[in-house]
Amino acid sequence: MDDKAQLQTQLEMMIQKAYRSLASTQTLISSADYDFASSRAYYAVFYAIEAMLLTKQLSFSKHAGVIAAFNQHFIKSGVFPKEFSKMLERLFRNRQMGDYGYEPPLSAEETEEDLRVAQRIVDSIAEHLRQNGFLKFRA
Repeated sequence: MDDKAQLQTQLEMMIQKAYRSLASTQTLISSADYDFASSRAYYAVFYAIEAMLLTKQLSFSKHAGVIAAFNQHFIKSGVFPKEFSKMLERLFRNRQMGDYGYEPPLSAEETEEDLRVAQRIVDSIAEHLRQNGFLKFRA
């Protein structure tokens, strides 16, 4: 398998994982497990962002590095809308509260908005990757 095919396979697996995380988010919301649902919504976006960064052969060990690089390479350059940066901040903040906070818990409304935001970002990234020949399947 050549490098391009190998990259394509890896990106497809990452995007599939992002969509599985979105499905888990919905399941957790249905179970009223809002803190963990918000965390899954964030991770869905995180996996998709990591896939985008791999298209530029970029990889980071910390969440802050991944987010900063995505902002630099894909938002500031106009590939994705600037509002994605604020959405990412929201998801990251709620993930922190969901994973590490104890009170007050996230509400159903906050978590459902996290799912909507995450779905929009993941769909946009998957479509961009597909249009640029990185994905075979339609998200």
